Amino acid sequence: MRRRAPRHRDRGRADFSDSGNVTVLTLGVVAVLLAVVLVVASSTAVQLQRVRLLHLADELALDAADSADVGAYFAGDSGAPDVAGVALATARMTTAVDDHLAAASERHGVQGAAVADVTTPDGSTAVVEVELRVHPLFDLSALAPFADGIVLRAESSARAS
Repeated sequence: MRRRAPRHRDRGRADFSDSGNVTVLTLGVVAVLLAVVLVVASSTAVQLQRVRLLHLADELALDAADSADVGAYFAGDSGAPDVAGVALATARMTTAVDDHLAAASERHGVQGAAVADVTTPDGSTAVVEVELRVHPLFDLSALAPFADGIVLRAESSARAS
């Protein structure tokens, strides 16, 4: 009878084990993916605040355009002979915008919004600029340059006719 040579299971393998390296790699990938998800969620929150601020600016511009002196308009005295249509006064527009801002900013979810500028370039168009400082979510170190907040500005115009 022939004797067989004993088989060695460890033939060709090194003395150390590589078990556990996949776990470290998996944890690293999960950490990177979690960081990406948090940064994207934070930037999306800032974008949504910008859209809300733009809606608020639109609403305030419409309110400023509606602040024309209706009595003078129907009396035929538009206030500015060079301008066809309704003449807008900056003081009257500013008062209307300030009155409307408190209720509208809470309704739009942009508490802390402030009116930066209310102008009328041609006497019949109301231009309103609104600003808001927002802070990124989650206080991530990747967003450290924005720790003081990001100032969002939105400008909108409406024509009184």
